[in-house]
Amino acid sequence: MSHILTLKQLNALARCDSGAVTVDWLVLTAATVGLCIMAAGAVLNGSVSLAEAIRISLAGGKVSAYTLQRLSEAAAAQWAATFADMTDAQLLGQVPLRHDQFMSHLEAQQWSQALQRVDYMHLIHVELATRNISPPSDIPSAEAMFQMYTDARSGTL
Repeated sequence: MSHILTLKQLNALARCDSGAVTVDWLVLTAATVGLCIMAAGAVLNGSVSLAEAIRISLAGGKVSAYTLQRLSEAAAAQWAATFADMTDAQLLGQVPLRHDQFMSHLEAQQWSQALQRVDYMHLIHVELATRNISPPSDIPSAEAMFQMYTDARSGTL
């Protein structure tokens, strides 16, 4: 006794006009169509969201020339996630804080710590650009801070 339906049995079942079988096929068909529509909607929504995220990230039109100097890839990813979790006000508050820390380390000739603050500033600016927020204009960018670092290391600052 096999539990596998043959094609002949399946056709006979599909042609059956009894109420219970007809309702079962109707419910099964409606459920399948509903799942297909939901899946198509999810794919469309995901595609639109991805396209919008790409558009926002490319909207700045400026590619930073700065590359991370001190932070490892894992540390940079962790700090980027930390900055991404901040509110706009908290993130903007990081700009003067990291700049002041950079200047203190630079004056004390703590080169490694100063360079790390430049990396932080770069990650903050990347997050600000993602949110389409302009950084404070009175505080230098990561590129300018790196130039200050280079000048200080060479004794020209």
